[in-house]
Amino acid sequence: MKDSCFNEFDPSAINVDKAISKILFASKIKNRVESVPLKKAYGRILAKSIKSNKNIPNYKNSAMDGYAVNFIKQKNNKYIFDCVGESFAGHPYRKKIKKNQAIKVMTGGMVPNSCNAVVMKELAKEDNDRITVNSIIVENQNIRFPGEDILKNQVVLLKGKEIDEVDIGILASLGQSNILVYSKPLIGYFSTGDELVSVTQKIKKSQVYDSNRYLLHGLLQKYPINIKDYGVVKDNLVSVEKKLEKASNECDLLITTGGVSVGDADFVKNALDKIGKVDFWKIAVKPGRPLAFGKIKKCLFFGLPGNPVSVVVTFNLFVQTAIRKITGQEYKNELSLDAKLESEINKRKGRKEFKRGILRNKNGKFFVKTAGAQGSNILSSLKDANCYIELDENINKIKKGGFVKVIPFSVSSEYYE
Repeated sequence: MKDSCFNEFDPSAINVDKAISKILFASKIKNRVESVPLKKAYGRILAKSIKSNKNIPNYKNSAMDGYAVNFIKQKNNKYIFDCVGESFAGHPYRKKIKKNQAIKVMTGGMVPNSCNAVVMKELAKEDNDRITVNSIIVENQNIRFPGEDILKNQVVLLKGKEIDEVDIGILASLGQSNILVYSKPLIGYFSTGDELVSVTQKIKKSQVYDSNRYLLHGLLQKYPINIKDYGVVKDNLVSVEKKLEKASNECDLLITTGGVSVGDADFVKNALDKIGKVDFWKIAVKPGRPLAFGKIKKCLFFGLPGNPVSVVVTFNLFVQTAIRKITGQEYKNELSLDAKLESEINKRKGRKEFKRGILRNKNGKFFVKTAGAQGSNILSSLKDANCYIELDENINKIKKGGFVKVIPFSVSSEYYE
């Protein structure tokens, strides 16, 4: 596939790693915290590490239905026990079990300390309160001991962990009804452009529907944040400046799309220069070179390109780094793997490039191909894609059969046949 974009090298553009370092340095965790009920803790970020105040389980119990026994080792593996009671979950047997005695026990039922094994129900024959077992019995078999799952004083969840369904189960097992989490920061966004039309309006020639705000809304949904849509701002410096001032006074992080390039109608960077501070506004990456990052007072600011594919790529590469930091999560490198190219790839040297790709796994080997046309305005190329193909700055061609670094959008069974 031929690459039609010229002038790849721009000496004023910084590389991806330096951009991420600047973003991490400028992004500060919001230390506001709140206590939420356990059922509302899903997806929130722990503001304090969780230490167990008890053993889980907190009592010796049976791993299956059967008989808890106090046995003495027999060479012929034939055992006879007197059944003296029963222990069901929540209804323990409190008396001492003597040698060669047993009690009926259900899964989760308390096993008396005087019992030294549990025999499966299927291996025992009961006849008039007498239990016969003709099989090997091993000391402590089928018994769950206190602390086998979680030990008292063990740190089970670390500060900064995003709480998932398993965490909620663990917290419930510890008797935690309310959880201390970081409060949700407010993230706002707006689009710029005289050509943009709301999806509720009738479109005219020379106009386009504003898809970027809906893209951003979708991209932001997976984070523990509050979201505010500031609409569309017309292409003039005064309007852009006013909207930036209003939104930045309300938000912890603000995102715009469009207006960050070098055209006559690109006012976002000029407005940001006037009322804020620009850390950088060009990155050696494709798609997404014109990207402004900085601050307006205490509000972090990202000015993303106007092309929708560039919005998605730059959000995933850079904006989410800041979001994770201010919500209390640690920075993490995305999962990557090597895959074999199913067709030749061409690019120009000078910029790191992230092409949309289709990744598949066949017989334990990964294969990848580009997902259609790669223009930054071609949103449909993301529809079928399930990964990015990452190509370094100094690469200009990789032949079919060569290996490339691939970043899957998610860890999913869709990669397997």
